[in-house]
Amino acid sequence: MPDRVHHQLTVKGRAGSVDLDVSLALTAPWTILFGPSGSGKSSLLRAAAGVLPALDVTFTRSNEALHARPTHLRQLAYAPQQAALFPHLSVRDNITFPLTIRDDRKQHETLAAQAIDLFRLRSLLDARPQELSGGEQRRVALARALTVPHAKLLMLDEPFTGFDRKLRDDLIPALQQWTRERNLPVLSVTHDVDEALLLNAEVIRLHGGCVTAHGPALEVLADERERLLANLQK
Repeated sequence: MPDRVHHQLTVKGRAGSVDLDVSLALTAPWTILFGPSGSGKSSLLRAAAGVLPALDVTFTRSNEALHARPTHLRQLAYAPQQAALFPHLSVRDNITFPLTIRDDRKQHETLAAQAIDLFRLRSLLDARPQELSGGEQRRVALARALTVPHAKLLMLDEPFTGFDRKLRDDLIPALQQWTRERNLPVLSVTHDVDEALLLNAEVIRLHGGCVTAHGPALEVLADERERLLANLQK
């Protein structure tokens, strides 16, 4: 029995140098957009977030037309490729920023505490972004995304870029468990084969703005896996 579709996204039009013609039905707890640079992966996330108005976009959740809503009412948590932290705020205040515009902030402060612990940021809470490494800034941006209250889809663009392998391999199962416990589906972007296989998620493979394959990671990326194994044996 296939999982229920939780989000549907159709995007058509030109984004930068790529012509997008994509229709996605998301059913898995974690879905990966996989492909080379310039294949349209990041543009699909931005289209879902409502920040590419020139495109023809249909985005629905349980038949609700999310594309008709402003970005802040789409119940999305989004961490783009660039950390985009507020330089005048501490790590703590960057992470809790999504709570500052809510009347029920106290009810959601546990989200921030959990995100801080998951991404191992306790020792950095009083630092400013310019005092952090690129990988540390990335962890702060991811923690901030997890702190968005009432999110119904978590969108992550190259979430583990800048992480050393051990930290990445520790964080992936922890983040998967966290999202699973909250029934929060994830749509993430990567061109890293190893990362995609480690997540063992549903993979949508893109090339030139179109879907070329869709299925379990081990099936869709079987050729890439064989190439990795062959390189390891050299």
